Amino acid sequence: MRKQRRAGQALIEYLILFAFMSLIAVNMVKGMGGMMTASVRSIGYQLTQQLTIGVCDRECWYADYVNRTY
Repeated sequence: MRKQRRAGQALIEYLILFAFMSLIAVNMVKGMGGMMTASVRSIGYQLTQQLTIGVCDRECWYADYVNRTY
């Protein structure tokens, strides 16, 4: 009868371990998804700002454009 109790205890321990590991994995995936969303949003914002500045006569915010007028 002791053997059955040990087998049941091991099963419970494995289920708890699996649940804990699953919780960690789900939180990691959520974190990476949030990080990717923030990165894509930042890249989109930067591209929008860079592409809509255009050519300016003076006081350009971004001085690396070759086609700006002096």
